[in-house]
Amino acid sequence: MFTLTYDLWREIVEDVVISHQPLFESMHQAAEDLDLTAALIEELKRQEELPLPGDMDFKLVIDFFQDEIEGFIIFLAAEEPQELLARLMADATEERGFSLKEMQAFELEHGLNMQEEILVEMEETYGIQAEVGADRLIYYLVLFDSQDIDDSRGSELVWQEDVEN
Repeated sequence: MFTLTYDLWREIVEDVVISHQPLFESMHQAAEDLDLTAALIEELKRQEELPLPGDMDFKLVIDFFQDEIEGFIIFLAAEEPQELLARLMADATEERGFSLKEMQAFELEHGLNMQEEILVEMEETYGIQAEVGADRLIYYLVLFDSQDIDDSRGSELVWQEDVEN
């Protein structure tokens, strides 16, 4: 009988993240195919959420900043039941010959949290942020961030000042 190790735990995390690859690739493809027109952005500002046509249940979501320039971020969002992630974690654990109880005991003993690690790995690998709700996970892909425009303008001003001096 094998004992659970950190390396095996990491493999399980990676398996669960990889199992989301089709969804995340579809999100990235939908983002590439999407044309964020001024009219679409204005409609999104009014509605705050718009479903996208197609086979996938993607939607556009806008999040407003409470700042001087009335900035915002536009996300492409997808949802899945939280129980799906739990089932994927359990399946990956059992595929390696361990029970969910053994996994939970290992995590408790070593101060680990597989769900948190999976969500961090998803963001690092695919650029997808996740929000945990009561019964669902919402995945977000940033399509537009008005702060990026502000940052680039600020950088241009700094560069101009440096060149002039």
